[in-house]
Amino acid sequence: MQHRRLIRWLPAVVAPVVVAGVVAVPLVAAATPPDLPAKSAQQVLELVAKAKDVQGFSGVVEQRSNLGLPAVPSIGAGSDTDTASTLDLLSGTHTARVEVAGASRARIAVLDDSAERDVVRDGRSVWLWDSKKNTAAHVVASGDARPGIEQGALPTPAEAAQELLAKVDGTTRVSVDSAQQIADRDAYTLVLTPRTTQTTIGSVRIAVDAETGLPLDVQVLARGASSPAFETGFTSISYAVPAASRFDFTPPSDAKVTTKTVTPGDRPQHRATDSGPRPEVSGSGWASVVTVPADRVPSGLGDDATVRRLTTAADGGRVLHTALVNVLLTDDGRVLAGAVPVSSLESAAR
Repeated sequence: MQHRRLIRWLPAVVAPVVVAGVVAVPLVAAATPPDLPAKSAQQVLELVAKAKDVQGFSGVVEQRSNLGLPAVPSIGAGSDTDTASTLDLLSGTHTARVEVAGASRARIAVLDDSAERDVVRDGRSVWLWDSKKNTAAHVVASGDARPGIEQGALPTPAEAAQELLAKVDGTTRVSVDSAQQIADRDAYTLVLTPRTTQTTIGSVRIAVDAETGLPLDVQVLARGASSPAFETGFTSISYAVPAASRFDFTPPSDAKVTTKTVTPGDRPQHRATDSGPRPEVSGSGWASVVTVPADRVPSGLGDDATVRRLTTAADGGRVLHTALVNVLLTDDGRVLAGAVPVSSLESAAR
């Protein structure tokens, strides 16, 4: 169990930075750009804010990642099925069916080879289903608590865009590029460009539905790259609100089912006993570096065989290198991560 906890911890550090720390050919684009009324960057941002009025939608989302992550064997000698599964959504191409109705109903079905992984939320109830393992986890929130959405689902273009746009400040130049068409919808192209060269991110392009303001496609290019390192976008979309029945879920009778109830006191109690050093942030904007103190890092992480397979030796520790994010595990047990060059992590660790 200790081994599984370690191998899941490291990718969990990488995934949020890829989405939150972060141009190219869209997944489904028309050959001729649509003729849309000109809008300023501020007007397109205001259009994105309008997306909160969208009552529901459904469609197919495709995610493509080329982060340069090391391969982890899932069969044979040295195999590690848990790690391969954890890293799976950070590499290659994945397709998901997405359905949303209002603010409290959502269904995301990640379509694997001959298998499916679903996250189904209906109000205070969340089901996580893995058809390959034939397992289902049911999380129910009581009182004022909110059911947490755990790993296993692709971020939708809207979720990825909101994470990025929430961090726009003076360190980012925001502009509008040529209009495009995504999933048969006319869209404005919002471009975020870091003002600093001290980041691995070159730019981010967000396709914004010209009518609804919903982000339809998000692309991230590493600095100096000619193709996206990460992209998530709709290949088809409908704004018809899905029926309530689409958010009912009943696991197969032979599935292994676990249930957890989340109460309002769960998280405060956790924080009250969590008095250790907090992660620190140095630098600013796109060049920020997050440092996790050694007391917060699972013991033995740097010595774990799978972690060593994923990382390479560096000055003062070992590095997990990707096209967008780098992670440094120092010899003294700390972990530093950021959308910055490895040299910046090494400097911050000194």
